[in-house]
Amino acid sequence: MNKHTIYILFALFALSSCTERIDLDLNDQDGQRIVVDGWFTDEEKQHEIRLTWTTSYFFNEAAPPVEGAVLSITDGETTIDLIEESPGIYRTPTVAGTPGTTYTLQIDHNDQLYEASSYMRPVAPIDSLHVRVLDPEEEFGFPGDEYYSVRIWTQELPGTGDYYMWRTYVNGESVRDTLRELTFIDDQFYDGVYVEDVEVDYLDIEDEATAGDTVYIEQFNIGEDAYNIFIGIMNETEWNGGLFDAPPANVETNLSNGALGYFGAAGVSTKSTVIQE
Repeated sequence: MNKHTIYILFALFALSSCTERIDLDLNDQDGQRIVVDGWFTDEEKQHEIRLTWTTSYFFNEAAPPVEGAVLSITDGETTIDLIEESPGIYRTPTVAGTPGTTYTLQIDHNDQLYEASSYMRPVAPIDSLHVRVLDPEEEFGFPGDEYYSVRIWTQELPGTGDYYMWRTYVNGESVRDTLRELTFIDDQFYDGVYVEDVEVDYLDIEDEATAGDTVYIEQFNIGEDAYNIFIGIMNETEWNGGLFDAPPANVETNLSNGALGYFGAAGVSTKSTVIQE
């Protein structure tokens, strides 16, 4: 865990259905599995589902795309068909999901059917977003270089059971590409309170952002299933390797038929700001 993650968790007080376990015998062609990565949200836009094949740990190239699959998302009444716009990248038409609805992704590939369902929870709007220079030693007593602190103001929804994730973009480009770089928490310690001036991400000065850049943030209410799966993945990867760690276990997923990854439905709120001098 890097120093910036420690600061984020310190500021947020603490890091605190249906899934199935599968075997990970994936290092040869016979053991390949489909990997699913995608979200369906309440934003009016094209939503993207990415399909790849698992590959050997020693395969030093991008995972091969899964081409020619037939994908749809349904709420039980309306079905939305996705189109493969490039190899392994499937997109919906411009459409918005409805919070309070369960959505099911269906994938048909080589006469194999894969499914995953996810309940879309509402999300509180971000009232304000501010990016300022932060000195870790001055703020927390930890030595370190100054960085841009991405901070939000929002009213957390009353009632426990909300789980949040943030994604940050600079000038339209994502700066967080892997799960280990994202911040995700539950609302156990701040249920229903007004979250004020809290750091949810950071940006390296010059390397990731500079004065005059536009910072855009997405706040997802990912739900408990996604949160538990993400924590499980991190426990088996980035947070594993200590002397007292439990033996390795299979990574969980909400997909059927041996597929890996995660399909999620989520309410999303957004905000942007320009970094000041």
